[in-house]
Parts: sequence; C-alpha cells; structure tokens
Amino acid sequence: MLNKIQQRNSDIYSMTPFNFFEDFRRNLFNDLKSNLIKTDIHETDNEYVVEAELPGIPKEDIQVNYENGVLTISGQRQIDAAIEDEKGKLIHSERSLTSVRRQYLLENVKEDEIKASYSDGILKVTLPKDSNKEIKTSIPIE
Repeated sequence: MLNKIQQRNSDIYSMTPFNFFEDFRRNLFNDLKSNLIKTDIHETDNEYVVEAELPGIPKEDIQVNYENGVLTISGQRQIDAAIEDEKGKLIHSERSLTSVRRQYLLENVKEDEIKASYSDGILKVTLPKDSNKEIKTSIPIE
C-alpha cells in the first residue's frame, strides 16, 4: 500500500478517477469484511452453540448479552498509537481501534443457563434450549 501511495504522489497527473474509486471501493469493502465477527452456530436437540472468532481482543473487552431472544456479541481492541521499539517511533498506524458487534436471533433459550468461555481468540457461547416454551410453526389466517 505504501508503494502505491508513493507512486501516485510522485506522478499525480497520471492518476485517473477510475483508479481512485477502485482503491476506495477495495478499501471500503476490505474494512467492512475485517470488522465482521466470523461465526459458526450449531444446533442440537438440547442447545445452540455459537463459536465466534475475536482474535486479538482481550477477554475483558468482550461483552455477551442475551435479551428478547437476541444474542449480542461485541468487543473492542485498542492498540497504543505511541509505540516505540528498537526500529523507532511508529509514525503511521491503521490499527488503533477496532470495534465489532453482531447479533443472532436464537429464541426459546433458558436464559439463566447460558454459558460463555474464551480461549485462543474463540468465544464459545452455549445456549440451552427451553423445551417448555411453545414454538408456533403456523398461524391461521382469518
């Protein structure tokens, strides 16, 4: 990316609107994809199991909520922009703050028995099903 920026800045007259918008589109959609929580949801007769990738996000910065049949997973990762190491002071960073959030509709759950664990960047949420709740499968039309 840095090479492209330097190349364009050195020859700004050769830049076309097509190149500008193509780069804009590519960067926009790559950013959107990178902020999605990649998730697997398994259903058995007794429970739902949600496994969500949250790499690099500390356990303390992850929130899991369940309300009105909706499971919400959110997290935030912050990287200190004033980093200095043996290579020198960081002068440009595009990774300073990342927030992610997703919601999943998982109804008929025993809310007081939901469990969550986090290991190696994977959040696992187990939601036991409530077999006592009635599930309507069809609605008569009057």
